[in-house]
Amino acid sequence: MNNQQQTPLERLISDKERVLSQCRQKEQKLNDDFSYIQENAGTLLLSGLSSILFNSKHDKADSDLMKAKPSPANEQQTLSLGFTDYLTIAKSMMPIAWDIVQPILVSWGINRAKRWVTKLLFKKKR
Repeated sequence: MNNQQQTPLERLISDKERVLSQCRQKEQKLNDDFSYIQENAGTLLLSGLSSILFNSKHDKADSDLMKAKPSPANEQQTLSLGFTDYLTIAKSMMPIAWDIVQPILVSWGINRAKRWVTKLLFKKKR
């Protein structure tokens, strides 16, 4: 019986090393996931939007197939989105939309101000 009992300090040290190792692994996985999302943001956004917008047509076809020929592959339930789901998606996209619209509004406002000032300064006297 060469197996010695660990002291409480040794147990704490080994637990600390184990937890730090797990933290490093989770951090690496998160970094990998974020880099994937960053590299493929456009594709992910477009595929998500297309699945939301065009899913209802496929649901009808899938439901007809499920009635005609039940199989384990077709047993997966489809998610139907309601009006509130679309509002939630729109609400989450508002910051992105604002980032796109803001420069357009600023340039439009600057052009309007230029025209107004030019009109005031160089009015034709009749």
